[in-house]
Amino acid sequence: MAMMHHNSPLPPFLSLFLLALLLLASILATDAHYKAVCHCYKQPVHNYSGHDDKGGQSGDDTSGDNSSGSDSDSSSSSSSPSSSFASSPSSSSDDNTGTSDHSSSSFTSSPPPSSSSSSSTGTDGNKSSGGGDDTSSSLPSSSSSGSNNNTSQSSSSGGKNNRGHVGVCFGQAGEKLPPPSFIVELLKSHGITKVRLFIPIPSVLNALNGTGIKIMVGVPNNNIAHLSTGGVDTNLRWLKSNILAFVDPNQVTYLAVDNEILIKETGIMQHLVPAMNNLYKALQSLGLQTTIKLSSPCGSQILSTVMPPSAGAFSSNYLEVIRPLLKFLSDTEASIMVNLYPFLNFIQDPKNVPLNFCLFKENAKKVLDNGMSYFGMFDVMVDALLVAIEKEGFSGISVMVTGTGWPTAGNFAATTAHASDYIMGVMERVLNGEGTPKRPNQPVEVYLSSLFNANIGEQEYEKHYGLFNFDGSLAVQVNVSF
Repeated sequence: MAMMHHNSPLPPFLSLFLLALLLLASILATDAHYKAVCHCYKQPVHNYSGHDDKGGQSGDDTSGDNSSGSDSDSSSSSSSPSSSFASSPSSSSDDNTGTSDHSSSSFTSSPPPSSSSSSSTGTDGNKSSGGGDDTSSSLPSSSSSGSNNNTSQSSSSGGKNNRGHVGVCFGQAGEKLPPPSFIVELLKSHGITKVRLFIPIPSVLNALNGTGIKIMVGVPNNNIAHLSTGGVDTNLRWLKSNILAFVDPNQVTYLAVDNEILIKETGIMQHLVPAMNNLYKALQSLGLQTTIKLSSPCGSQILSTVMPPSAGAFSSNYLEVIRPLLKFLSDTEASIMVNLYPFLNFIQDPKNVPLNFCLFKENAKKVLDNGMSYFGMFDVMVDALLVAIEKEGFSGISVMVTGTGWPTAGNFAATTAHASDYIMGVMERVLNGEGTPKRPNQPVEVYLSSLFNANIGEQEYEKHYGLFNFDGSLAVQVNVSF
């Protein structure tokens, strides 16, 4: 009997049962694989919201990164959770400062094409003063030991994070100058963000307008008596017609009332502080009294004693004006201005004032005074002035050097090499955040004299203080940028 082959299909209920088992096994396997994958790639959650390493400024990091010298785009600053925001070594902590973003280019022989360098703010963030028209009500009340107490800043870190400011002087009455547009390009090309203009020159102010370059404008001596006796309206008219008609007031940091009036203009020195009071009231009426400060550049001859600096004292010949001037500066939180020229100290007394000490030379013999070490005449003169101020009861007034330099010709000690050494020494100290032994880590704001060699001067060397010649080429050789 032949064997029969059974080819009939499975019963329907059995087929459905087997299919259900296969489907269930597939689902279980897929779920197990999914859990394994999720466990392997699961990451902890990092919450960066509300964390700000930029000094407490909240907001979008990609649009507000103020660290200088960084060219990275916004995606690189926000995509890496391991990166932190470090302060740039060239950032400035003041603004006053502020200047802050300095050009990295060094001196060149001629002005290259214009580049923007207008980030400096340059004004002190001082407190607003009270209102009123008379002197007693319009000036802030004086606090003990002065209201501009820079000694409190000594706790701030030194070095480049406390970078100081260096500007340049130009524009004396009768001085021959290149075209204003050339001057502005020269300033920009070397990163110069602060200037002292000896007198208000409309064409120069107009050329500087909008550049961001901060300006100290001089009030000429032949205007002092008129401003002293003319009242607020007279001073307002003078401000508007001589300065504010040509330049944005936000670029003006100081009015330098006269220049060395106590030394050169003794006949009108009694008008100095009254003129400053009236100018202050005029600025106050415009709401500019906290952004545009007032002071008067003094010659170092106002000091009767410089060495040792701990014995610094004002000459009794000038105390009648110095004392009300110091009170005005303290009340308005302004700096005392002084022109310091170690060159003059040397040529007047070469036997007792060593040349190398004036030029910041490393081999110069240091001066020891009350436990402080001095390595240059510049520091000696600044600290002697600070001591003299303290002796008059004002410990909080800062010093601003409104003119310093070294001539390149016209005297046996006036050479290009000496001028380069001196200017380099001043710039390195200030821009590296170095103060004086009395106020370390508090760099003095300095204005170099002068931008150009001059065509005027009683002594031949007075014509050769320029950093540049009229064609923009260097008169001195320095490799430090502003």
